[in-house]
Amino acid sequence: MRICQVIASINHDFGGPSYSVTQLAEYLSWQGIDSHLFTLDYPNRGVQLITSDVKIHSYLADKPSQYFYGFHPFANSSLQQIASSKLDIIHNHGLWLFPNLYARQAALKNNLPLLISPRGMLESWSLSNSWFKKLPAWLLYEHKNLSQASVLHATSEGELQSIRKLNFRQPVALIPNGILLPDLSKIPTREILENSFPELKNKKWLLFLSRIHPKKGVDNLIFLWRELKERFPDWHIILAGSDLDNYQKKLERLIAELGLKKNITFTGMLSGDYKAAALANAELFVLPSHSENFGIAIAEALSYQVPVVTTKKTPWQDLANYECGWWVEDNLPALKEAMVSALELSDSERKLMGSKGRILVENKYSWQEISKDMSKVYYWMLSGGNPPNCLFFI
Repeated sequence: MRICQVIASINHDFGGPSYSVTQLAEYLSWQGIDSHLFTLDYPNRGVQLITSDVKIHSYLADKPSQYFYGFHPFANSSLQQIASSKLDIIHNHGLWLFPNLYARQAALKNNLPLLISPRGMLESWSLSNSWFKKLPAWLLYEHKNLSQASVLHATSEGELQSIRKLNFRQPVALIPNGILLPDLSKIPTREILENSFPELKNKKWLLFLSRIHPKKGVDNLIFLWRELKERFPDWHIILAGSDLDNYQKKLERLIAELGLKKNITFTGMLSGDYKAAALANAELFVLPSHSENFGIAIAEALSYQVPVVTTKKTPWQDLANYECGWWVEDNLPALKEAMVSALELSDSERKLMGSKGRILVENKYSWQEISKDMSKVYYWMLSGGNPPNCLFFI
């Protein structure tokens, strides 16, 4: 079986989907699937993520691509050629960009089944954010892309419901994202970050690790910290993530206005040992997001035994079920109550919660099991028969 994952970019700075898609492609290859990945390369957004045993079809994003939503006629032509002779299924990830259109065109032209993973882009918050930019794409090609998919993929029950609210009636595969479990016997020390950011020394770390973007609710965390900094002076907020929309400058101005410059550190995008050091040595992780289809950073934090505070706009009720965090309404009072509860716990109580979080990701979010479910969906798309349990129908 020959599968091609299509994604606009796997460059480091684009965050979650880049990691999820490359890891899916890699684990599929280890199951004996002929695994391909089609993408554009944006060198100014960091290196492309490395995969093994995956055939990468990568095309340099020239100026038209960079400024016009991934427009790249040569890459489009190349995908058509790949689809004509080397593929059985095309699996597209994300919406709105030209590579997503190219995936549908290549599938239709070559009579291949098409699976689309919206990656949270059909959530109501995401649709309403910058809607004036998305509406032309929706009318010109995106609605058609989704309508002509053989199967859609949701990473959570909430995302499945968002798909149905838009009246798409295809089968939906409900399969979460996976997580690479770190070896907790080989975690980096605090000094890796402290050497670059001395203000972190002798502090407990409250970690936010995600894109610096309005939907992530970082401003709520900053407003809240103005009230809590005197009560919890031994804590320091780390804001780690890429700033692709120039939102960080607004947050820096807000931090200065609230007198919090000594209490909050922006690290930029972290990777490798720097990212591992942040996750492994944080005492608490917070993602006060307004919209998430999954929230891979939450799973990553739990894999390092860090308890989590997040909102009910993320699909993480398991935080309450497994007693490894707080899952609260998306408003400041609820966030404040959860934060105070988390910060007032003893170190040993937080560590116990974190150990329960590790058990959660081991049980439900290993890539080995998730890639098996996805391969079952692929085989069903090609051969029919009894559908796998992860497929949902109207």
